Amino acid sequence: MKEDNVEQGGVVMTVENHGIAKEKAMSRLRDLLVLQKQVEEKFGEDGYNVFVFGSYLTVGYEEGRSDIDIAIYSEDFRTYKRLSAYLEEYFKFKGVNSDIFYIDTTVEAPIYCAPLKSKVQFTDYFPKKLVEFREKCQCKLDESKARIMT
Repeated sequence: MKEDNVEQGGVVMTVENHGIAKEKAMSRLRDLLVLQKQVEEKFGEDGYNVFVFGSYLTVGYEEGRSDIDIAIYSEDFRTYKRLSAYLEEYFKFKGVNSDIFYIDTTVEAPIYCAPLKSKVQFTDYFPKKLVEFREKCQCKLDESKARIMT
């Protein structure tokens, strides 16, 4: 009997493995919700935001190979440093490599588009300045795509 396969992000896996991968992704999401509460207790909920993006919350995440991608926005660089150190230590303890970076609103760049579009955010802090910055970064990305296509 032929086993059914599912393609996810260019990777073909069995339906059974897809189900397992989906449950692991949901488990990682639940862990992030607990972490979000811990961060809120330690840092409050104003003046910063933490954006999680990339494969960490998908079935495409590969334990031991993939990492978690995190971008932090705060107008207070000290807050960023404290948050990034806390998160890096948290994921190191869990055995997960982390790629954590600062959202520098003085440099409009396409790299910020993915985190700023992420639905996984630790707080509701998304000031008008950040909304405008996201739009400018999207314009830069669109310009780059247009150059590639010509």
